[in-house]
Amino acid sequence: MTFQCSNSDFHVRSVQDNEIFAVRRQALCSSEVFRDMFTCCGESEEVLDLHESADSLAALLNLLHRPPQPPTQLKRDEFNHIPKVWNDPKTVIPLPLLPKLFELADKYALPSDSVVEVLGEHLLAHAPEETLAVYVFALSQGLHHIASKAVQYLQPMANYNLDEVKMIPIEAYHRVVQLQDTRVKAMRKYLLSEDIFPHGYGSCASHSRETIQLWNSKRMSLAVRIETLTDVAGEMEIAAYQEPVQSCAVCRKACVAAVEMLRYKCRKIPRTLDELNS
Repeated sequence: MTFQCSNSDFHVRSVQDNEIFAVRRQALCSSEVFRDMFTCCGESEEVLDLHESADSLAALLNLLHRPPQPPTQLKRDEFNHIPKVWNDPKTVIPLPLLPKLFELADKYALPSDSVVEVLGEHLLAHAPEETLAVYVFALSQGLHHIASKAVQYLQPMANYNLDEVKMIPIEAYHRVVQLQDTRVKAMRKYLLSEDIFPHGYGSCASHSRETIQLWNSKRMSLAVRIETLTDVAGEMEIAAYQEPVQSCAVCRKACVAAVEMLRYKCRKIPRTLDELNS
């Protein structure tokens, strides 16, 4: 990692690599640790020695001089069974860099609102693709609000091997299992109670029996396969493209209504640990 400062008035040196960086003293003062150093040393020092590698020091100076901005969202879908956010990948800090940045932010007491919280947004941006890594790291850092949101992307815990799950503290593991169990039970309940012609309403005079059989067959087959990430409404929507529903306006309207009701109900099921606790 590199660092450049065009209007410097001070210098810091990496003792490990004997590399000197030109910096702005005012930028350093956003760190509580540097403020204390300057208070103790006064204004006479021209170079401040730090026992950091040049790469670590460059990363720290970038955080101080150019605090990270939140990832740029390209698209957000709140209506999906698990909310999806598409970020511009060029604006997201790579996951392998984040642990070191969090370490430096904590070590040098960087501002939580302008640095730590934004780093948390970058960490959460990786949750859909690197769920377990993000969840475990968030737990280790005490970032419970990040961990709470990351769990919604976790696969069923039985899908992970022992080496993966043993990184999760037992209490946290138990809470994830509780959340996933709650989701599966609620989705199954909503699915099995959602009729395509509730109380005969909207029933089709021509295809009622065949459509009900199709709907019941689909939902009974799905009910035994539901997992925490199952898109119940999306799975049942397939019935709309099968006969007799596909060719009958009345049956199709009923199917669409039932699917949308399922989608609405399933979105209300807790997805995060904070929602489970509320």
